[in-house]
Amino acid sequence: MLDWSEDEIIPISAISHHVYCPRQNALIHIGGVFEDNELTVSGNIGHEFVDEEKSIEDHGVHKETSLPVYSDTYGIRGIADIVEFPKGEPPFPIDYKNGKVSSWQNHEAQLCALAICLEEMLQTIIHKGAIYHIQSKKRHEVDFTGELRELTLRAILEIRELFLNMTIPKIPYSKKCNQCSLYKHCLPELNTNQKRIDIFKPVNY
Repeated sequence: MLDWSEDEIIPISAISHHVYCPRQNALIHIGGVFEDNELTVSGNIGHEFVDEEKSIEDHGVHKETSLPVYSDTYGIRGIADIVEFPKGEPPFPIDYKNGKVSSWQNHEAQLCALAICLEEMLQTIIHKGAIYHIQSKKRHEVDFTGELRELTLRAILEIRELFLNMTIPKIPYSKKCNQCSLYKHCLPELNTNQKRIDIFKPVNY
């Protein structure tokens, strides 16, 4: 078991922000900037069902909601919205999200991090989970492939470096900036000539 300092422990929610946009993640967790928009507000409302810790029996399947999870190996911790425990099968984590399936794998990486924690806590192997989309009331399964696990672990390393160095990287403008609640704080148009290779270059903010 590794002995992580409080500054080194990464909240699992940061993984989704980072994979979507490292600057967004740094603005939230280093700059202390956050602002709701229509998407985040509607997501918070739909998320209320899983915000309370409770045990449920549903059609013979035991479920835990708002379950605290952690990994001492990787220094991450967070809350799993729902974890199903089918009899004779591995745990099945489910993450609640607003909107449609993301094109950026950020939600999948966050779900994968939850699975990595559960694997360590319960000494098991979890092959898949699901993301439940609140508005459509549908869920899509996510396979925890080697590629997704690699993406998730790489994000953890990058986030820890950003947090320890207190770095807010410059990121070029892209179409996903238009959906970001931090758009007016970020001013991405000013970074359009900034190359992604400069992600770890300290900047003044």
